[in-house]
Amino acid sequence: MEYGRFTDNGRSYEISTPLTPGDWTNHLFNDEYYLELSQTLQGEAYIVDDYVRKKVFLKNRFFYLKDQNDNEVWSPCYYPLGSKTDEYRCIHGIHSTELISSYHDISTSIKVFVPAKGSRELWKISISNKGELDKKLSLFSCFMPYDHGVMGGKCEYDPESKAIIKHAPAYHALYEDYEATLSEKTYIYTISDTEPSSFDMSFFRFFGPGVPSSVPAAVTAGRLSGVAGEAEDFCSAFAYDITLMPGESRVICLEAGATSDPGEISSLSRSFSSSEYDRLEEEAVRSWKRQLGGLYINTPDKDLDAFANYWLKKQIIELTTHNRGGTYCPVRNRLQDAMGLAMIDPVRAGNYLLDVIRLQHRDGFLQQWHDTSGGQGGALCRLRHTDGPVWLVICLESWIRRMADEKLFFETVPYADGGKGTLLEHMIMALRYLADHTGERGLCLMGDGDWNDPINGAGRKGRGESVWLSEAFIYAVRRLMSIMERYDPMAAKELRAAAGKMRESVNEHAWCTDRYAAAIDDDGVLLGDVSDRLFLNSQSWAVIADLADEGRYRQLFEIMGHELMTPFGPLLMNPPFYKWDPRWGRISVKMPGTTENGSVYCHASMFYAYAQALMGDADGLYDTIRRTLPTNPYNPPSVSLQCPTYLANYYYGIRTSPNYGRSSRHYGTGTVAWMLFLIIEEIFGIRDGSADTIDPCLPSEWDRVSCRIKTRDGMRSISIRRDTGKEQGYIITNRAYDGDITATWPEDI
Repeated sequence: MEYGRFTDNGRSYEISTPLTPGDWTNHLFNDEYYLELSQTLQGEAYIVDDYVRKKVFLKNRFFYLKDQNDNEVWSPCYYPLGSKTDEYRCIHGIHSTELISSYHDISTSIKVFVPAKGSRELWKISISNKGELDKKLSLFSCFMPYDHGVMGGKCEYDPESKAIIKHAPAYHALYEDYEATLSEKTYIYTISDTEPSSFDMSFFRFFGPGVPSSVPAAVTAGRLSGVAGEAEDFCSAFAYDITLMPGESRVICLEAGATSDPGEISSLSRSFSSSEYDRLEEEAVRSWKRQLGGLYINTPDKDLDAFANYWLKKQIIELTTHNRGGTYCPVRNRLQDAMGLAMIDPVRAGNYLLDVIRLQHRDGFLQQWHDTSGGQGGALCRLRHTDGPVWLVICLESWIRRMADEKLFFETVPYADGGKGTLLEHMIMALRYLADHTGERGLCLMGDGDWNDPINGAGRKGRGESVWLSEAFIYAVRRLMSIMERYDPMAAKELRAAAGKMRESVNEHAWCTDRYAAAIDDDGVLLGDVSDRLFLNSQSWAVIADLADEGRYRQLFEIMGHELMTPFGPLLMNPPFYKWDPRWGRISVKMPGTTENGSVYCHASMFYAYAQALMGDADGLYDTIRRTLPTNPYNPPSVSLQCPTYLANYYYGIRTSPNYGRSSRHYGTGTVAWMLFLIIEEIFGIRDGSADTIDPCLPSEWDRVSCRIKTRDGMRSISIRRDTGKEQGYIITNRAYDGDITATWPEDI
């Protein structure tokens, strides 16, 4: 079944039914506010403060229409009544979501967006009479804020501002903490640009003794109570009586938001109107054009263009600016997300990267899990994962290349435990830490886990060694070598020798017959050898780290293709675990076929694609990217259940299961950064922010591509055309682009 399609050159995804396989959500946000809405306009909103998402601000939004002639009631957005309409279209766009439906000659459009600034969301409800008779209707809107909490609260209508305002004092236990709560945004408001015919503030008075899935008692009665809610479950409900002649329309605008100052609500109300809605929407559109404008691609694959030009970049921006929705997170996520943002906006990405660099210790160690709010965090924050230093080097070096400014290597940044060093010194110390913390066989110590957090059994006694981390160390040294040779030749000599020794150790101790093992445990026994299971990352990163020769690489790709490949990418591991294995640890009790335990883990799929790129396999690189996209025809949304507007964390990997290929529908994943990295640096061959040297690697079926990209010297328009007169040759046009990126979408160029 086809549930929808991309429209507007990929800027929008139009869903044709409310009955999608699960909630297909759009994420609307600015730095202060986050709203997630499904194809039936249901979802939650949060106030965001320094990555901290406050209590759910709004948790439901219901709309009802009532025909006053026959008292028939329906919900134009299907939910909560399950109303069947004559037309239904939900259009998820970059900055907004609009739901269009019609029933019995009444056409309804409900549109919402989050403005460029402020803790608020704006709604426009347009109702049109498409019939030949007059229509007398009642429109009811009901927004439901979070509960009042233990301090109590009140919800009442302010006739001056035409707003329902809910206020509950912020919780505080100590007397002296009260004043600090005054800055909390505890005034939750809903403003109407039109004076309602009636209103309600009490959940019970609006819905009555029934449940939200039935017609509310107040809607049946046709008039809302007007009684304030006090220390109970609240709602912000408006009713409007509307008479429409044939061909006539009516527009009502609502604003819902949160503030610490009740006086701000009156100010907002005085200026709020349909024209103000339009002005703020245009401002939001310009903001998104500016955020996305640093990169656009044009290839023969229009699905890839639509996804990369809008939704992939939007996902990267959300993951970075909202810290994947919380404060408790690993630095590998933050660093790689920022690496992806650097492809779009390298200056902005630097702010997030430098926040992480300040967490590094003087000895080079970077604690993996931490709490950005300053709290102690959970149990993961007490573990010593070993891969933080290597991601610091890989992602920071990538960012400086995007900035195309070597002076950044000498910017001074403090260490978490005192003192400070240049960024180059931070990276050298990270590599030295890894070189100095090796096991008996010369590989990097595993600690409580490497990139694979749940492999926490191999190194629990402090002696286990990680094959993947050793490979990543070798790769990171190579990435930094040229700059070290110019500015710190002693460190270059030292780390080149360490990487060479590590390379020998991996080949001597981790190679087994036709693959590289995943780890060596505390007792010196290989994990992931031919008698155990095949791990994707150890093979991909062997190629990325350039550990061997082409003959061995062909052998690795052959076994990966034979044992791991699926229609939606390579399995991370095969076979999965079905019972507890103390040598491996927590990974063995994860559900088989999910996450690290044998799924198609899309982040690792991009590592595999990178290995293909480094082997010069442009067709393989493109094929892996295409299989990972939610529009993959070999695993369509009717099977994967995946909303086509974002990349998922993984796909279910047990071939004999009816869930084979089903998406996790988890939004947070390093896949997005690496996919954009591969498109720009490998397919287009633009490997730094100067774009002076371009070394493309186009799939064989592509003859021409072009892009607009932000560089050190401003925006550039680059065209790459295959030179039919030369094998593997290209004709490249690279010129300045002086257009206004806040005024155009790519098809307008």
